[in-house]
Amino acid sequence: MKKPFTLFMIILIIAFLLYWPHYMYLFETGKIKTEPLEEQGYRGIITLWDFPHPSINDPDGFNFIKKKIQDFEYNHPGVIIEFEPLQYKDGFDKINKLLSDSTRPDIIPIAADNPNIYEGKLEPLNKYLDRNYEDMLKERVINTFTYKGNIYGLPLGMYTNVLFLNLDMFNKREVELPENGEWTYDKFVEDMMKLTYHAGKKDKINYYGLSTYIDDNNYNVWGFLMSDGANIVDDKGKISFDGPQALSGIQKLVDLNKKGVLNPVSFEGDYNKVWDSFATLKESAVLVDESYKIANLKYLQSRNKLFEFDVALYPEGDGDIPFTISSKVYGYGITKQSDKKKLELAYKFIKFITDSQKDVEDMGYIPVKKGISVSDEYMKRIEKAINYTNYVPENWQDKNIKINNTIHDGLKNNDSADAILKKINDIIHQ
Repeated sequence: MKKPFTLFMIILIIAFLLYWPHYMYLFETGKIKTEPLEEQGYRGIITLWDFPHPSINDPDGFNFIKKKIQDFEYNHPGVIIEFEPLQYKDGFDKINKLLSDSTRPDIIPIAADNPNIYEGKLEPLNKYLDRNYEDMLKERVINTFTYKGNIYGLPLGMYTNVLFLNLDMFNKREVELPENGEWTYDKFVEDMMKLTYHAGKKDKINYYGLSTYIDDNNYNVWGFLMSDGANIVDDKGKISFDGPQALSGIQKLVDLNKKGVLNPVSFEGDYNKVWDSFATLKESAVLVDESYKIANLKYLQSRNKLFEFDVALYPEGDGDIPFTISSKVYGYGITKQSDKKKLELAYKFIKFITDSQKDVEDMGYIPVKKGISVSDEYMKRIEKAINYTNYVPENWQDKNIKINNTIHDGLKNNDSADAILKKINDIIHQ
């Protein structure tokens, strides 16, 4: 049994000794070329945190991102996207507390006013971007995530702040709807007064023309503050909110509060109560809120749990244009990474999330890419409102929170417009 095996090994060795010199000759003369092995990409876990994006077919709002994760993992064997859902009531606080910690997520949601853009906590993505990428986007969209020449995120969708209208209350009080969603300020005040009333003899129910959430980092009141032509950036490009137009804008809010048209729930510091006053209890005829909340309203309406509603722009004062400001763009950024392969794959994932815009409108956003039109009439009006929305200044979030708190407290304590404006300017110039 051993002889055939021994003979085979002898023949194999002789063949090797005869062929080896010829092989070396071919290799040294370049007639045999060897290619280096392709470096293996990242294999492991990438963590993603994101807020819900509800739609008619997805009331919880997480199917969109879960489907993106499923498809990406399928196309990248060995990669796991570990997802943690966030809620708006505490999500941003949760992110900001952990970004300096080793347990921080790899991918986070960002908007234009996100402080992490300006504090060096995100990875610049310029080297990964195609030269034509910016040209594919609508004007200035990529600027919202750009600081000192570095791009720190990829955009998914655009939004602003608008007025949602309860048409049942308008019809009941015989109040005409604003044509094309546009009000003059005087007509707006007149209508809010008509929509503010009491009903019932024993158990009186108070109905209000207007409700909004003022606390924290939102931009609900800015459309009123800017209605007479004020802006937060002066002709020299400096942050400034001063002068007669700024004062009259604040006075408009003060007057609305004094006239009693502003639902007191607006001062309770609880967003859910503000939402319920409009959508559930039907005590507020108009809700000022972020435009992507239209997805929630559409879902409720599809389940016969909501009245007929409409969308309107901010009322126009002496400025004759319904300007406002907003963080305007929702997208994703990547936190600081030590593993460059992991960074590259994280970039590929957020590019994969944001590249296709087909689900954006369903989630209440306006597409960020050029050439994609919206079909829904509500969304067309929101798109119009976005065109009247200015971007916020760099590193604005902290100031905006303080300004909102100042306005909230000023209205609640019946402070004068002058006193509120002085405090706002103290915040701006800190």
